[in-house]
Amino acid sequence: MCVFKQLHFFCTQNNVSLSSAESCTAGFLASKIVSVSGASTFFKGGLITYQNETKINVLGVSKSLIKEKSEVCREVVEQMAKHVRDKFSSDFSIATSGYAGPGGGTEENPVGTVFFAISSQKATVSKRLVFVGDRESVVMQAVVKGVEFLLQELKNQK
Repeated sequence: MCVFKQLHFFCTQNNVSLSSAESCTAGFLASKIVSVSGASTFFKGGLITYQNETKINVLGVSKSLIKEKSEVCREVVEQMAKHVRDKFSSDFSIATSGYAGPGGGTEENPVGTVFFAISSQKATVSKRLVFVGDRESVVMQAVVKGVEFLLQELKNQK
């Protein structure tokens, strides 16, 4: 069973609601989640916060944090996940921020770096992964690995 169907099954069986905040995945994560029929029973919605201004003004991410650490870091993606969960009143949320390429990236976080955060009432956890490939490949890999991480956390926290 594909990871998106597994997510659908878990959420419907456990009465769990989800929301998302995406930067580098630009809505593709939400699109793949709702590609399984009946996703409206658990997926409340998502926000594409591609620009820093949107992260700050719509999600409430700290402007000083972005200035100090950049938008591609663990702390920013954790704030994104917490704030989108609050906005949608969902049980869990997932957030992404990274450098899909071909431009961007830093020595510390090269092109292909994506940070993920999963937030619930109990905890907010995050991870950093680095993918190889062109822009489209990095985004697709990030979406699949992000949902795998979400499923893992749903099972751990439920």
